[in-house]
Amino acid sequence: MRRGIALLAMLLCVACADSPPQPVSEPAGFWTGPMQGVVPASIAGGRVVDTQQLAALMQSRPVLVDVAMPIRRPDTIPEGTWVPPPHHTLPGAVWLPGVGKGVVTPVVDMWYRARLQALTGGDLAKPIVVFCHPKCWGSWNAAKRAIQYGYTAVHWYPDGVEGWQDAGQSTTVVLAESPPS
Repeated sequence: MRRGIALLAMLLCVACADSPPQPVSEPAGFWTGPMQGVVPASIAGGRVVDTQQLAALMQSRPVLVDVAMPIRRPDTIPEGTWVPPPHHTLPGAVWLPGVGKGVVTPVVDMWYRARLQALTGGDLAKPIVVFCHPKCWGSWNAAKRAIQYGYTAVHWYPDGVEGWQDAGQSTTVVLAESPPS
């Protein structure tokens, strides 16, 4: 009997491992759980775009906002000897790490709001595309934040820079911008 139960449990584990991830509902507020994982298929008040739609949208020169967090120095490498790898992003994008956290400080919130205002020329209808990496809640949070600021043409690109690259599109290297300290 135990052998049969163990075999059944193993089969269920294998079946679960092969099943696609279950859809996730949008949270009411910002996502504060693990930043990597299954993300919703929608964003209230905004529009989800795939690579083909983004390529077409790029003809209208939207504001492209990369919110990926910088790669941290591995603990095994001594401080002062590590140089982070270059950050590849979509051509024309600005890199604003930290604005996609579930909870941001008032300084980061004001800085993100001010950067979007500068990048859009204060035009709340200017198209904005927010992205980072696939299965990353940071871009969803940052897009939601832009929507809450009153921007009406916010696009969320959940495939991120890797999705762009996988489609054969070019990237460029940029440096991170950071809020004033």
